[in-house]
Amino acid sequence: MKTIEEIEKFDFVTLEMNEEQKEFVSALKLITDGKENFGAEILKGLYSVSQDLSLRSGCAKILFELYFTKSEWQQLEMLGLLDDQSIDKSNRLIAKACSQFEQTTFSYLNDHICMPMNLSISGSPTIEVMINGNRKCFWLDTGAGMTVISNSIVRDCEINIMKEEELEVGNSTNQNFRTDLAIIDSIVIQDLRIHNHPTLVLANELLTIQNPETKEMMKIDGIIGWDIIQHIFLEIDYGRKQVVIQKPKRKDGVENNLFFCGYPILKVKGQNQVPLYFGLDTGANKSHYGQPLLSKINDLKIEKRMILSGGLGDVKERALNSIENLIVYLNENQAIRLHNVREMLTDLATFFKLDGVFGSDIAKDGRLVIDYTNRRFELVKEKK
Repeated sequence: MKTIEEIEKFDFVTLEMNEEQKEFVSALKLITDGKENFGAEILKGLYSVSQDLSLRSGCAKILFELYFTKSEWQQLEMLGLLDDQSIDKSNRLIAKACSQFEQTTFSYLNDHICMPMNLSISGSPTIEVMINGNRKCFWLDTGAGMTVISNSIVRDCEINIMKEEELEVGNSTNQNFRTDLAIIDSIVIQDLRIHNHPTLVLANELLTIQNPETKEMMKIDGIIGWDIIQHIFLEIDYGRKQVVIQKPKRKDGVENNLFFCGYPILKVKGQNQVPLYFGLDTGANKSHYGQPLLSKINDLKIEKRMILSGGLGDVKERALNSIENLIVYLNENQAIRLHNVREMLTDLATFFKLDGVFGSDIAKDGRLVIDYTNRRFELVKEKK
């Protein structure tokens, strides 16, 4: 019988499954097709009746992420997920705390916002934002599940820390760091107003990154994470160094290639047309691959290289395996050609094991378009 480990790698063939596993896979298919509400209903039924502990744990983790990212705290409580030990304790505490406050609101004075963008030394796009009336510089990072600010911003912008039990947050190298939770009264990105928004608070030193080669120091005021990006139409133009934010509009007949399961995930294909699943991380300057990819693509040339890599609080040179050349197809007419693709340091999605993660290198002089309302991602290359 097929194991959960195989399903985690997006192996959805149901021939060797029992009825509960088949039902579970049908829910996962709905989620990958952008129909997470229907998938969640199936998972809720399985979670309440299944005696298979690994299956029940998978249901719990996915349901928690789906409802957490939508700020549906009541659903988490009704399902008993706030007390489920298979869910990370800090995430459960954050959800409990957020349920006591007003919902985040988004309002647009202008439906189309265009603003300048700079790239950090790590390659992440940065924009100017106003936090409680104070001008700050924030990363735009789809790989960050929640918005993040530094301790110094708490003082500068008079933000109140919520007094909860000790919380921890993980980075991309499996390290955990102490964090606090706060509510930002006002985030203003030109004509976009965001009110009552939860944020994680990290120590200043964790948001200060040194480039080991140049010794240049980079101080990060904060990070706009997926919790905000999912609610806007976002275009990151690396060529023109500008960002366009629009009020999202639901469209009919749009083919989706983007879904969320603890991480934004793109549906792509390999050279042999095998389906692949890559995360999307605008906070990373380079793309990287996951172990499942190696069993799906043949004849990959891999070598060990010293690579500057890591996450918040842990950027350094590491000896990592690297694929010399990799071609991935976003659609039948558009290939993404990657070079020196290093291995992932940790699992990033919830439940699923990704084939890789796309960084900002896929855009280079072009632009990324993220329209999560329509579950759509586009990569636009400028004609030379």
